[in-house]
Amino acid sequence: MAMSRRKVLGVAGAVAAGAIVLPRLSAAAVTPRARTSAAVDPRTGTSAAVDPGGRLSAAVAPRATAGRVYVGTYTSEGGGGIGVATADPATGALVGIRYVTGVQDPSWLAVSPDARTLFAVSELPGGLVNALSLDAAGQPTLLAARPTGAGPAHLAVHPGGKFLFSSLYGAGSVVVHPVAADGTVGAATDTRHDTPDPGQPQPHAHQVVVDPTGRWILTVDLGLDSVYGYELDTGTGRLSPLSRVRFATGAGPRHLVFHPDGQHVYVADELNSTVTVCGWQAGTLTPGTVLSTRLTASPVANFPGEIAVSGDGRFVYVSNRGDNTVAVFSASADGSRLTLLATPSCGGDWPRHLAIDPTGRWLYVANQRSGDVVWFELSAATGLPLRQAGRLAVPGAAQVLLT
Repeated sequence: MAMSRRKVLGVAGAVAAGAIVLPRLSAAAVTPRARTSAAVDPRTGTSAAVDPGGRLSAAVAPRATAGRVYVGTYTSEGGGGIGVATADPATGALVGIRYVTGVQDPSWLAVSPDARTLFAVSELPGGLVNALSLDAAGQPTLLAARPTGAGPAHLAVHPGGKFLFSSLYGAGSVVVHPVAADGTVGAATDTRHDTPDPGQPQPHAHQVVVDPTGRWILTVDLGLDSVYGYELDTGTGRLSPLSRVRFATGAGPRHLVFHPDGQHVYVADELNSTVTVCGWQAGTLTPGTVLSTRLTASPVANFPGEIAVSGDGRFVYVSNRGDNTVAVFSASADGSRLTLLATPSCGGDWPRHLAIDPTGRWLYVANQRSGDVVWFELSAATGLPLRQAGRLAVPGAAQVLLT
């Protein structure tokens, strides 16, 4: 079977790990349920309310108790499946990890706004999106899988909870799926295939992001050095094309994140180790300053993986795969400027993903090649890691999803 460039980057130079067989978690029987108006604010990850038009209202303060954590892995690299653990907000520790088996290569996960369904890709040539019911304790049970297309790399859930978006790295497409009241995923309502310019390489859709209002959809295409904008019809589940913004040739935009003000976007460029600061207003993305994710030049090939912004908007973090560091940027008060502060170690090898917990105290890094999740205590004043607080072995680690 041919391996995608995403998988080649993930496994090249890595030590092959043995297969892990772990028991599937049990959960209560699944019954259909009505959806609530609770949602997750895509800017901060905190709970928010959604009005009938799909817009987010004031966010609810994050809880100070232990939270559920889900870890995506590559089962083809020895991963156990979907990891389920608990995060201690006092120590940052991930404890009691167990695995849900039965889903191949669940490299990306997303939770529904009502926190009752977990969605997972199967990053395969014949890609799937999987729906898992979550019980009151956050324990998943597999409901069903739905074909979505080749090589799904990312999932996003609309704040209204009725649509799931998948980006297909292999197919170069973005797919919209309806979500039923019981959490199951329906057949696609729309598929948008990115079209290359003459002489360009093949498209590789790497991420789908819903803007803070829930009205516009942004898709990041690494192969075409572009970010596409769409407007979602929440009645039909179809996307109307609005824009295409081109980045520097060879930049390879991979992931983006919104500043909490909703007016600025930061794009991590995988192929030239940069971050592009963009303005955002009424569905229009305007690229601006481009900054390196490295403090000094290095002969080591480097590929930024994930980008995250602190809840207060003061700091931005980018994982550097190759350098094995985390680039820490400070953001200006208005979010329009970034300054690279430091590039401390990621605590492992090949930091594919990183995430900040809702309290803003802990930074978690999923290191794919070293097969672990490492967490750091962050300085509230400087945004820099104060210390490496712990490590959890997770073979094939791909993503850390904090809830």
